[in-house]
Amino acid sequence: MMAKFENSWRLFKASITVTLKYRKLLWFPFLVAILTVIIALFFLSAMALPALAAHHWLVLKQYTAPTPAVGGAYALCVPLLYLLSMFLATYFNVAFYSEIIAALNGQGVSFRRGLATANSRLPSIIVWSLFAGLVGWLIRSLEERLPFLARIFTGFIGLAWSIAAVFAIPVIIHEQPMRNPLKILEQSAMTLKKAWGEGLIGYVGFSAVGMILFLGSLPPILLAGALAYLFKSAWLIIIASALWLLFLLVMAYVSNVAGNVYRCALYLYAAEGVIPEPYDQEMLDMAWKVKST
Repeated sequence: MMAKFENSWRLFKASITVTLKYRKLLWFPFLVAILTVIIALFFLSAMALPALAAHHWLVLKQYTAPTPAVGGAYALCVPLLYLLSMFLATYFNVAFYSEIIAALNGQGVSFRRGLATANSRLPSIIVWSLFAGLVGWLIRSLEERLPFLARIFTGFIGLAWSIAAVFAIPVIIHEQPMRNPLKILEQSAMTLKKAWGEGLIGYVGFSAVGMILFLGSLPPILLAGALAYLFKSAWLIIIASALWLLFLLVMAYVSNVAGNVYRCALYLYAAEGVIPEPYDQEMLDMAWKVKST
C-alpha cells in the first residue's frame, strides 16, 4: 500500500510538471468559466425575462397570482437551463481535455483548436449531455423522494454512474462522433476496467497530497494569529489570512488541473498504450497492464 501511495505521489508530481510546462492549461478553466457564465446569462435572460415580465404585468393589472401559463413558463425554464448547463459543461470539457491530450503528445495548447475539436464532436456532445442530464435528474429525483435507507442505495447508484463515466469526455474526443450515448458509457467503462486500480489509488493520492498541503499551511497561519494577538495587530491576521486563503485557492486550482492531466494520461495509456512524458512505464505499469491489440 505504501508503494501505491508513493507511486501516486510521483504521478502527482508528473501531472504538476505537465501543468506548469503548458501554463495555458491553467487559463483554460478560467476562460471556460467566464464563457459559460456569459452564455448561461444570455440564455437565462432570454428565457426568464418574458416570464418575469408577464408575471409582473398580471400582478399589476389584476392584483392576482400568476396564471398557470406563467407558472408553466417558469417550470419550462428550469429543465432548459439544466440541460443547457450540461451541454456547456460537456462542450467546454471536450475542448479542455482535447488540449490536455495535445499537450501530453507534445503539441502545445491552443484555445481555438480546443473549441474546433468540440465543434467537430457536437453530435456526441449533444447526446451525452442529454443522457447524462437525464441520468443525473433521475438519481436526484429518487434521492429526494425515497426514504432514508433507500437513499443510501441510490447514492451507490450515483457513485457507480460517476465512476463508470469518468472517461466519457476522453472517449468523445478519441472516438468518431457517436449518436448513441450508451456506446460512450460502454467505452468509458471498458477503459476504466483496465485502469481501475491505478485510477482509484491515484485519485486517493491526489486527495492525500491536498490534505498534506493544507496541514502544512496551518502552522504559519497559527503563528501569524499568535503574533497578531501578542502585538494587538488586527491587520497582521487579516493579511496573513488573506494570503493563506489565496494559497489554498491557488493550490486547489492547480491540483484540479493536474488531476485532469492525470486522467487524460491514464486514458491514453489504457486506450492506446501510449506513455506520455514525463510519465514512465514503471509509473503506469505498477497496478495494471494494457493488452496489446
